Amino acid sequence: MNKIMYLEFERCIGCRACQAACRECGDHDAKERNYVEYVDFTESRQTFPMLCMQCKDPACARVCPANAIQITDEGVVLSAMEEKCIGCRNCTFGCPFGIPKFDFEKNKMYKCDMCYDRTRDDIAPMCASVCPSDAIRFIDFDEMQQLRRKRTQMNLVEGKKPQEGNKWDYVPEFFGVYTDSQS
Repeated sequence: MNKIMYLEFERCIGCRACQAACRECGDHDAKERNYVEYVDFTESRQTFPMLCMQCKDPACARVCPANAIQITDEGVVLSAMEEKCIGCRNCTFGCPFGIPKFDFEKNKMYKCDMCYDRTRDDIAPMCASVCPSDAIRFIDFDEMQQLRRKRTQMNLVEGKKPQEGNKWDYVPEFFGVYTDSQS
């Protein structure tokens, strides 16, 4: 996998095309595995895409007593393997982003796996392939570095500084997430 996910929350227009595309993905059983959340529903209608952040040290995998959540060599955190999942839902409680969901009818956990069947061949995940505002992108690492430098320069000009000590520290370097309000 030579490309990475890049999220720019401010670009989200709330169209939910990413969710619709996710439902259409091959083995997703017509369930979306990504979400569109409101930044603060009481203050604004601003939304942002919420995908699995593919954590460096994923809490969902760490708390799974059955070792059902596997991590690929590229660092992609996959959904729980049906044959191993015991339905304890520790993963759903352990994730700081609230991504894993549990299907009670099928007794299995499901989550965004970056459409690994596509991304391992450098094909954009379904959500990134349909996002009209480029809030979700699947890009080369070099392009991400250029965007990162540009954002850093913009933030310095605007007097913003990165926040430390929060849940975004879990996100690996290959997964670019940028927003003015990471909390």
